Amino acid sequence: MGRQIHFYMLPEDRKAFLQYVQEHDSTTVAARDSDMAKVEPVDSLDEPVNTLCLWMTTLAPALQRNWVADPGYFRLDTLHKPILEFVPSFNATWEGKPALGQGRLFGNFESYLGKPLEFEQCYGRLTRWIRNNYRKNAARFGGYIGPAAHEFYPSGGYLLPNLLPPGTNEWLREIGKQHPMRNDSPGLLATSRKRSG
Repeated sequence: MGRQIHFYMLPEDRKAFLQYVQEHDSTTVAARDSDMAKVEPVDSLDEPVNTLCLWMTTLAPALQRNWVADPGYFRLDTLHKPILEFVPSFNATWEGKPALGQGRLFGNFESYLGKPLEFEQCYGRLTRWIRNNYRKNAARFGGYIGPAAHEFYPSGGYLLPNLLPPGTNEWLREIGKQHPMRNDSPGLLATSRKRSG
């Protein structure tokens, strides 16, 4: 079955995690989607694409992306190959303040896929590293918070789910609980929920 762990990472958290991945698991960090079939490591861990893949080269020495006709790009087959998906946290603005969206590490481990046991063991090592090095997020969206992201939250930043929520009253109330406004503050601003980066 598919398994995932959620987290909040700022760039320095992400860089430390991906360095650990590459140093301990013979892993290449690559973009899941691309305009070419050939798989090459990302140029910089500081500027990730929307979804990265962690490719354990010892488990799958040769790998290439498959063509997806609509909308027209190449994608790694994360269902059938021993590849983990890494979706970084995203930066956004919520109510005029910085916000951080939830990221995740995900893998498919269904027995019918015939993936090697080492693949699931690698996922276990990575999730243990996150649990041992991050704090558990007690807020509604759960997951774990990296050291830099943990400093971001008390300074007034918002922690969002893994998507940019719509500006409904329910979401405004729910996310507003993270940093309740003072009595002299203006009302909630419904116009500043713009995703950036």
